[in-house]
Amino acid sequence: MGQAKSRGSRAERVAQAHARIEASRPEMLVCNSCSADVSDIHPVSTRGLTGIDAIWMGRCACGNTTFAAAGKPQAVQAFFDALAGEAELQLGSQSKDGSRHDPL
Repeated sequence: MGQAKSRGSRAERVAQAHARIEASRPEMLVCNSCSADVSDIHPVSTRGLTGIDAIWMGRCACGNTTFAAAGKPQAVQAFFDALAGEAELQLGSQSKDGSRHDPL
């Protein structure tokens, strides 16, 4: 517990975490379906996903969703394998800080 105090207050640690995530934000994604540029990109919560540092989701004008992930290679590959194997992916809107998800 003493280590948390040396890293700053809770608010400072939260701000540092948000800054790390924001630093990994891609400028744009390329749609996996139509290859168009996707600039409307939002963070996705990585809570409970060991080895994943950040996940970004963008919705293309064609209606498809494209993801980008950063972290340990095995964890990122497992994330994309899980997406590919999911018959019905539950998408929706997520709060800017990634703490709340409202399914479509």
